[in-house]
Amino acid sequence: LSCNLLVMNYSLRSLVFFLIYFVVNFLFLTKYGIRQNFVPLYFLSVLFVGFNYLIFYNRKNNFFYKITNNRMVYLLVFVIFTVYFVFCNLLNDPYKLNIDRWQTLNYSLDFWIHGQYFYDEINFMGNKSSYLPGQLLVSLPFYLLKNVGYLQLASFLLFAYTLKLSFKSNYLQFLGIFMFGISLSYIYEVLCKSDFLSSFILVASFIAIWDKKFKDNYFKKPYLLGGIVGVLCLTRSVALLPLIIFLFRPFLFIDFHYKIKFVAALIFTIIVLLGTVILPADDLFYVLKHNPLNLQGQSNSYVMMFFLLTAFWVSFKVRRVEHVFYFSSIFLFLLMVCFLTEKYFLLNYHYQSNLFSTTYLAACLPFAIISFCFTIQKEMQQKDQVKNLI
Repeated sequence: LSCNLLVMNYSLRSLVFFLIYFVVNFLFLTKYGIRQNFVPLYFLSVLFVGFNYLIFYNRKNNFFYKITNNRMVYLLVFVIFTVYFVFCNLLNDPYKLNIDRWQTLNYSLDFWIHGQYFYDEINFMGNKSSYLPGQLLVSLPFYLLKNVGYLQLASFLLFAYTLKLSFKSNYLQFLGIFMFGISLSYIYEVLCKSDFLSSFILVASFIAIWDKKFKDNYFKKPYLLGGIVGVLCLTRSVALLPLIIFLFRPFLFIDFHYKIKFVAALIFTIIVLLGTVILPADDLFYVLKHNPLNLQGQSNSYVMMFFLLTAFWVSFKVRRVEHVFYFSSIFLFLLMVCFLTEKYFLLNYHYQSNLFSTTYLAACLPFAIISFCFTIQKEMQQKDQVKNLI
């Protein structure tokens, strides 16, 4: 009976994380699917629901589990990468697509590497840049390659590597890569040459890889850890949540000299990166008037403060790395739901408005997919325990 209850528990968790994945992508379908006239939206919705139901229903299918091999995983990565590489090179006009993210990232990087202040600049759609220096640093190699869209391709490869590292099962690796590759949120990011999702792929991959390499002591290399966390903190403001959940409790229990080294590296990295974007400004008042934090906030300050404080508390509930992904998925999803609710009810933005940014919901996607794979792994393990007892 106890084993059956555990299976039910993990089955419920699987449902929760799959629903997060489903809702994020379904909102993309309903928001952007209505803008085309080729296939009726209701037909697309029925196909979408049916296809996702099949994925969830067959998540523990022994046949798929047995036939999936390492070669199939690499073939899937190759196919998805090739398709989106073609998209990145065919769709190369942000003005024609009426999308400003690509152009904004390009001019922000151009101003940044030439030592100019860019937060007061307005793009062709009348919006200002909200890029933090950590994201600019991550995007710089792809700007130098003359196509910032390659950032999403690199992010996909990193996510695939993270799944390979996190799960021994070829089936779970295949499933996670497949779910990410067909995600409408990711397809949108590739087509728009956006960088938003890459920030959270970086954070999710860092957490999984760092746990794998330094499970016994996360602060074994405090200077390196401080530098990486400093960069990740300055990609997106919301990236703080999973980092706090992952590192706050271990930080409290490490030796003092580790704390000093980590904090020193963290502060140094943040000061240097912030200096590269702030120092070119005329004065401090100009920075206060034109700064990315006004645009980066994905919800009002009270809501964000609530989630930050809760993240510190939740960090004490974490016992294994999968717990970090569980909590991060839910936190990021709920925070973005709060943001969209605020947009809809308080600011009166219509669902189809470009200012009603359903794209922000994609922040939880990497964490939700990895969490879903973790819960399937637990379901299958508990299922085997039940068989052994019988």
